[in-house]
Amino acid sequence: QLSINSSVNVRAMYGFSFILQMVQCLAQSQYLDEYIFKVAEGISPHHGNLVVGTLESIAGVTKLLVAFPIGCVVDWRPASRTRLAWVALGLGCPTVVIGVLAILSGRLWMLTIMQVAFVIFAEFASCLAMAIFTDSLASRSLDQRTAAFANVQVFQNLGTAAGSATYALTLLSFQAPEDWTGFQTKSALLAGFALLVPVMLSLFAFPQAQKESKDLPAEQPEIQTEIKTGRAWVPYVVLLALLILALAAGMVFKFFPLFFINIYGMSVVQISVVQAIEPLVKACFTYLVGVCAPVVGRAKATSVCMVGVIGCLLGLSIQREEGTHLLSSLALFMFRGSLAQASFALAWAILMDCVPASQRGRWSSSCTVLNMSWSGAAVIAGELLDKHGYQYTFCIAAGLCAVALVVFSPLLLLKPQRLPSEPVEVSPNAKAHNAPKFERFESGAAEVVVVVDPFSTGGFLAAELLSQGCAVIALWTKESNIRYHDYPKIFDPRQLLAELDEEPTVEATAARLREVVDSVDSGSLAAVICGGDSGVNAADALSEALDLRGNGGGHGNRRDKLVQHQALEAAGLRFARTVSGTTWEQVAAFAETEQYPLVVKPIESAGADGFKLCDSMDEAREHFDFLNSSGRWCGAQGRGVLLQEFLEGTEYIVDHVSCDGVHKTTMLWMYDFQEVNGHRVCIAQRPVPCDSSAMAELVAYTRQCLNALGVRNGATHTEVMWTSGGPCLVEVNCRCQGGTGFWVPLCRKMTGYSQVDAVIGAYLRQEAFDALPNTPTFLMFGDIIHLISYEERLITDTAMPGLEAVRGLSSFTDVALNVELDKMMCKTTDWNTLIGVVALCHPDPAVLAAHICLIRSMETSGSVV
Repeated sequence: QLSINSSVNVRAMYGFSFILQMVQCLAQSQYLDEYIFKVAEGISPHHGNLVVGTLESIAGVTKLLVAFPIGCVVDWRPASRTRLAWVALGLGCPTVVIGVLAILSGRLWMLTIMQVAFVIFAEFASCLAMAIFTDSLASRSLDQRTAAFANVQVFQNLGTAAGSATYALTLLSFQAPEDWTGFQTKSALLAGFALLVPVMLSLFAFPQAQKESKDLPAEQPEIQTEIKTGRAWVPYVVLLALLILALAAGMVFKFFPLFFINIYGMSVVQISVVQAIEPLVKACFTYLVGVCAPVVGRAKATSVCMVGVIGCLLGLSIQREEGTHLLSSLALFMFRGSLAQASFALAWAILMDCVPASQRGRWSSSCTVLNMSWSGAAVIAGELLDKHGYQYTFCIAAGLCAVALVVFSPLLLLKPQRLPSEPVEVSPNAKAHNAPKFERFESGAAEVVVVVDPFSTGGFLAAELLSQGCAVIALWTKESNIRYHDYPKIFDPRQLLAELDEEPTVEATAARLREVVDSVDSGSLAAVICGGDSGVNAADALSEALDLRGNGGGHGNRRDKLVQHQALEAAGLRFARTVSGTTWEQVAAFAETEQYPLVVKPIESAGADGFKLCDSMDEAREHFDFLNSSGRWCGAQGRGVLLQEFLEGTEYIVDHVSCDGVHKTTMLWMYDFQEVNGHRVCIAQRPVPCDSSAMAELVAYTRQCLNALGVRNGATHTEVMWTSGGPCLVEVNCRCQGGTGFWVPLCRKMTGYSQVDAVIGAYLRQEAFDALPNTPTFLMFGDIIHLISYEERLITDTAMPGLEAVRGLSSFTDVALNVELDKMMCKTTDWNTLIGVVALCHPDPAVLAAHICLIRSMETSGSVV
């Protein structure tokens, strides 16, 4: 129901925005200004512009006075917001009546009352619609929310164009043209006020989203964060520049139609045509600027737009008033508006990226100040126009824009800051919905990130960082044993800044890293991130030595599973009974007294490497000796073997990303173990919602474990068993989930982001991390199917029609195979003998279930590969 209401509310918001913008265009834009101008001229021939500016200012002051009280009313009872549509109806009906009477009478005092009434209704209706709309997007991804808000702007532009076109068609329908105070103009204005009726009715189309979402887990309060001292001034500079730009825009925008009518003698129809074309030009140009901005940097793009605005205003000021340059003036007018809109959008994006997430609401309220400066400038411009004319006023506005450019210019000197731009697509099946991306304020500048042991998902992480403009150093530790250059196919290791081996000491490794970073022009070492399990300790030690965000080395070897359980015991948390040793004598007493089956596994490793469930002491000792005398692919030989109590229950995986001690769950998984070919095999890894009381307890317990281990920063992949006595830790892996990152596309589809995206945010873009929810909310239904083999055979078919059929499913998201051409495929008995994994995702759970059944039947028939 929540998903349905969300979609309905989004569509209702688009319709509301379109109709309200048509009303603004027909009943409140330049056509009304010209009508007021002519009415005022009939009373006082030389004060028409002043009257227009005064009424505009009254509207602006009214908006300033009522905006905050209206917001308080809308926020008073969030769960009952849709009921306030009746209040909007109560405000809108008198507004329509007042507007009709004021237009028909042509009296200034009634027109003034009309403006006040309209502002109150429009503010209330817009605030109410936006609040419900925002509530509806709470369960959507950041990328989806951004797209939805952008679409609102698109529909507003379309409404402007439609309104202008409607006005032109209305006038063309009359055979003889009339003056601005005649019936033709009045009929168009009256039509605009009549459209307030569907605006009011559209508010009743919003179903309540918040009521259905009341049982969802509340997000953890955002932690106050501080901007670096050297960057704290950026938001204030941007806001000051925007304030000055608003003053300049307010001096010219409302008077452009009058300029073309009074100077060039344009007709009402011609003005309407121009007003219909202009928003379409603005939309296209703003889109192009948005595409180019990430390439040159938003600060540079904003500055270029400001320079363009200045040039256009100066160009308009030197046009001869005889009307010989109409086309060039129209081109300058449209180009100025497009550049101004683009500069406002880019500058506002920079401002919002440079303030802490917990303060964005108060900074957003500064929009009211900008609106006030816009309206106040209209009075000043009206007086200047009446006394000095359009050319003089355009020059003054150009001067204000030049001042804004000077105020904004210090941002051009900044090195890269943790500012986001749009995500990039990292693979055909993995659109990075919320992947943080870093732009460059200065050519050649780069943030350098060290990825320690970038195999498996660590390779995916390295590729993601490279695709987002970071310089990446791959550091391989001595513990990694084998270099698993397991990078995604789209990634070329030659793109790395450097590929280094760990030095004998932490200090020597840190010095080598500084050496490489110093060789990069304007480069700075931004983070050391663990890529693979063998790099956990090295990453912690290096981050501490380089004074970067990390976990430090004060809690011992976090890879050692015995250390983990000792930390839990010290913290008073439930833990599995565990011993370890390098000789059997050290663990023999535990093996003799503990109930079987017994878990025997390496103290250090990753995945299921070396894990075995032993049913007898002889089997346990045999596997102990095997592990003690052989190396692991992700751990050093001779570190010891661990014997652990077998926990009966359901196994869950809790993926977290932490930043300065704040833990956020990125996904909760359940392992589905079944009997396969006589062995206990995990056949699926299922995403689980976090909103039940049991799962909330599981997440809370996991975070207590992270605190006990001293994990404050980075990704963790924690295995927890839900037993009859509640949750109990199996182990904590202090890195992203493995599996080469094949699960990332699924997470991005289901929640809008992934653990990889979140860890990049935690280390490099804290604003993005702060914006993430406490626990994920599912937007779709998904599953990871572990492909089972029930037979042994040689893989010879290169076509693999079964796999192609799986790829053709509408739920198909990604696949990773564990079989090779011309090699034997074994029967599945454990993790290592799986055919592979398939990630599925679909908005309809019935479709997903049908596709899972289809794949399981293909496994039974042996037709998957």
